[in-house]
Amino acid sequence: MNQSSPLLSPLNDMVFKALFGMEEQASKLLLIDFLNSILNLKGAEAICEIQHLNPISYREYAGDKESSLDIKVSTGQGERINIEVQLNNVDDFRKRSLYYWSKLYSEGLHESEAYVTLKKSIVINIMDYNLISETERYHTTYKLYETAERFLLIDDLEIHYVELTKFHPVTDVGLMEATELWLTFLKNAGKEDAEELLNELGRRKEELLMAKEMLGKISADELMRQRYYAQEKARIDKISSMKYAEIMGMEKGMAEGMEKGMAEGMEKGLEKGLEKGLEKGLEKGLEKGMEQGKLETARNLLALGIPADKIAQATGFPLEDILQLGNKEGL
Repeated sequence: MNQSSPLLSPLNDMVFKALFGMEEQASKLLLIDFLNSILNLKGAEAICEIQHLNPISYREYAGDKESSLDIKVSTGQGERINIEVQLNNVDDFRKRSLYYWSKLYSEGLHESEAYVTLKKSIVINIMDYNLISETERYHTTYKLYETAERFLLIDDLEIHYVELTKFHPVTDVGLMEATELWLTFLKNAGKEDAEELLNELGRRKEELLMAKEMLGKISADELMRQRYYAQEKARIDKISSMKYAEIMGMEKGMAEGMEKGMAEGMEKGLEKGLEKGLEKGLEKGLEKGMEQGKLETARNLLALGIPADKIAQATGFPLEDILQLGNKEGL
């Protein structure tokens, strides 16, 4: 491979399909080994042959913006498998993968066939972000089970999520299992300074040496490289736009929140001020009323000839004030 053509990342959906989704025998061998590793199929259960349901030449694909991004195959046993690589969490991917499974499953039924002819359908999602928050395991599998006794209703549904951001294998390639070897290749191929690691993987597993060589040929194709860079730019631009919209939304929300908070604060302050004013006014009015009532009582008691000291004691008025009141009233 030309030194001016570094490896492209196989996590790019276009490169992934060019590597695993072609009709060439080498591409099929890689996909068979990859599927057996991810699905942990061995011995009599292992996949031995596949048929592409949406094959395409990668050179055609490189110039076609509308090409399908996933890989769909049927196995020698008639099972149908859909594989998709997703780098950005842009929608409700759990529902999306279930919808993909339903389409894959229903496509296996022709009008002239009975439901009994439907075959098992498997969806494999390879993601470079966290989706399943309920666990730290990087590979989770889902089937149809009865909720109490956990028996299988039917084995026709199987959905896999492989979250590469949670994948942290042992550093010793010699201790890695088949799935770990493949995922290490997918995560590191295309990175700078990954040459020795890729060579180690190739020495450990022949299919990974084939994968590296095929990825080198794909990466050296100028049309593929230009399409790859255009797609990566569009992906990064989309992420930036989403982040910008998110930041602007947060800023707008904060501004509206502050404005609303200030309005509510002023309203509450005014309300509290009025309430306080009324309360204070009422309190002063009551005090004045009580004072006037006591004064009237003192005047009446003086008129009845009650001694001034007794009136002072009864009303709480100072004796001097009672005497002045009596002099003023001529009592």
